Amino acid sequence: MRRSPRLALLLLPSLLTLVSCISAVKEFPSSDCNGAVPAQFTRIYIGSPAHGGQQSGTSMEDPLDGTTADKFDTILRTIAEGQHPTWGTQSQIAPQNLIVCIDSGVFQTSGQYDWLIDAGHTKSAVNTGFTVEKNWRIHGHGANRTALKLIDLITDQFVASDGTAFPGGHNIVIGTHSLDASGIEISDLAIDANHDELNKSTGLALNLSAIVLRSTGGGHWIHDVKLVGASGDLGDMTPALENFPVLIWGDSENGAPSESRGNLVEKTTLEKPGKRVGHGRSPGGSGIGVANASAEVRNNLVQGYEIGYGGWSLREVWFHDNVAKDTGYGFNVDSFDNLGVLLESNQIIHPVAYGIVIGGSHPEQRFSGWRVLNNTIELSSPDTIGIVLQGQVKGATFSGNKVFTDDPNPKGTIAIWSYSSGNGVINGGNIYQDNQFDRALAMDFSADPDFDTNCRIGNRDLQDRPLADFPDNGGPSGCAAVAFPSRNLREPPPGR
Repeated sequence: MRRSPRLALLLLPSLLTLVSCISAVKEFPSSDCNGAVPAQFTRIYIGSPAHGGQQSGTSMEDPLDGTTADKFDTILRTIAEGQHPTWGTQSQIAPQNLIVCIDSGVFQTSGQYDWLIDAGHTKSAVNTGFTVEKNWRIHGHGANRTALKLIDLITDQFVASDGTAFPGGHNIVIGTHSLDASGIEISDLAIDANHDELNKSTGLALNLSAIVLRSTGGGHWIHDVKLVGASGDLGDMTPALENFPVLIWGDSENGAPSESRGNLVEKTTLEKPGKRVGHGRSPGGSGIGVANASAEVRNNLVQGYEIGYGGWSLREVWFHDNVAKDTGYGFNVDSFDNLGVLLESNQIIHPVAYGIVIGGSHPEQRFSGWRVLNNTIELSSPDTIGIVLQGQVKGATFSGNKVFTDDPNPKGTIAIWSYSSGNGVINGGNIYQDNQFDRALAMDFSADPDFDTNCRIGNRDLQDRPLADFPDNGGPSGCAAVAFPSRNLREPPPGR
């Protein structure tokens, strides 16, 4: 089903506000693309061939030709796969330490296509798509000027939850070439995962992601990126096929998260997901995720996707100052062990079902030492829930949070629901301190046998009045208020 791609001459209205293929701005937002080439790096420029130019690839005035998907992908693929190619006036280009500066315009790509880490190309079309390697820095002219648009996908057979086999498709726009591909930076561009066009042309349920950086080394930095058109259709068929359009991922679910450290995702926007297929839940997949890695996720917006933020096997992960709007869930973590997570100063606006969901259904899972601080959850529909604790949430602190509704008739709406989702799982020993809960919302601990092990201090309604169904207590052995020191924002990964 591959088409003959070409460079779009008019920028997509949903992605770009400037209608021009050639930037009137010479400077790139990233200093990597301006001035001298950083030591030990190769730098290439990709765009439309300049009139009378030689395609030297060493400046934006004379870029390499990226005006079709084959041309664009071939430049990057031959470098990442260690062919030490010659592009323009530069020869023997190494697969690592590469700066890619992309001009204004919409650049079509086949994305990661059939490449799998440790398996290589898995389909016959070995000369399709591209991946990224260690210390690659990919920069556009700005998210309103430069866009990558996915035009292709891989088809496979999948098995639904009921055991039925079905065909589907998948792809990633920017994915890693190897587990050693650490230190990747992606900035100042838009990505269109193009679900609706690809679904229309294939008729398939699709999982389409924008950026999946899987490596053991970490040090990734994603910033100033806009994403549209991602999808998680396959996850509606079976939860095992859940899809994160943006994902920082360590080696495997059993790998040590400490292997992938120093990751940062900031100022990234996910909007306009692919349209819902069949009887799916919320469209678009599961937003921004972290798996088997340490990371900071800050100042991002996810709107309209199934889940705003989440992941699995989290350690030392700090989600703060993010916004989730009109998502199915604002935040969700329910798989494997997730310890010491800090969820702070986020806004969850009008979730379709839940604001924050934490916990698992198996006794061997651990969700200990969480700090859920100063978050705001604004509910808008009946039968929605602000905070859900579904098992094994222990020793956590919930402080300074505000849960309220703007629904004048909040039937079945709950501020906190704590329960055991499986045999032998419990929530207990948690601190609820200085939270504000709308008096119109219920507090449901009816299925939580360990409710009295929790410490409750200073929780009030929106008018600062005590809550009759959530009164202060002294805890089983007395409890005291907890102080939280201020945190400094993490600087970009080293070397940026």
